Amino acid sequence: MLMETNTLPSYTRYANGYGDLPSKFAIPQEADFDVGLRPIYDVNGIAISEKKQVFRKDTNDGLAVVSNMYKTRSYSKAINHFNDLILNSKLNLEDVEVVDQVDNNGAVFIRNYWFNRIKGIQMFSDPSERSILGLQFKSSHNLLFAEDLMLWSKYLWCDNGCSNEDWKINVRIKHNTSKDIKVDYTALDGAIENFLQGEEAKKELISKPISLLTVKELFKRTLAKQEYTPHGQINKLPYSEFTLALLMTLYKKYSDRYTENLFAVFQTATDWSTHVQTKGKVYNVQNRRNARVHDMMKSSIWLNKAD
Repeated sequence: MLMETNTLPSYTRYANGYGDLPSKFAIPQEADFDVGLRPIYDVNGIAISEKKQVFRKDTNDGLAVVSNMYKTRSYSKAINHFNDLILNSKLNLEDVEVVDQVDNNGAVFIRNYWFNRIKGIQMFSDPSERSILGLQFKSSHNLLFAEDLMLWSKYLWCDNGCSNEDWKINVRIKHNTSKDIKVDYTALDGAIENFLQGEEAKKELISKPISLLTVKELFKRTLAKQEYTPHGQINKLPYSEFTLALLMTLYKKYSDRYTENLFAVFQTATDWSTHVQTKGKVYNVQNRRNARVHDMMKSSIWLNKAD
């Protein structure tokens, strides 16, 4: 059974020793701090009225310079709210994996909840050829992210992650507003159904053939597209030859497994957006690439082949 009604009571504070809440749901210590705003000064010692600095109240460390419209909110307030939603929804909590990432001295916090018993439709005979449901929370004190909750999935065979604009939960609170996050338990229950429906639609991609030349053209126009010529590069092609070569190598891997169809293209795209090699922050590149995957699936080539 994919969904079970959860009868656990609702709690509003999760860091103060409530024994019935799984310890994995508690906010990690390195993200459990309050933040404040303080003035910043110019070289003459005069406060800059339109700017403030976000700082950690526990260590006094500065985290970012922001506008004077910025509203501070601790991570714990949002995490407590989302934990409460999850506990009171029909999400199966018997096998939940919680993965936290805290970066830049606490300026960035990302949490992934993976509900390992809530699986999408099995694509092939291999039991790992299916996705599991996830929720991703992310927020920051350095303007990198708004306060955001997103429906997510992870394909088990290749560990590719993907969000889907057709069945996402749209919960986003910017840091220039004082309003609280508002989403009820039924939104999460509906998210399960939307996830499962999305998996049914994904299986249809297997029956949609596509030629190698069309795949290459699709990647040129979407994932490998570039709007500028990198510094010092003479070639002024409208796409990155390096990115295209990488994508075609990945496509060979997936088309060998699934044959030349849209599902192999989808797996190629999500592999490229998930498994990132960079000297910078992986999540920054993942966000940009995931947006390109969404754009690819709105392109005329994709839509024509998916019909």
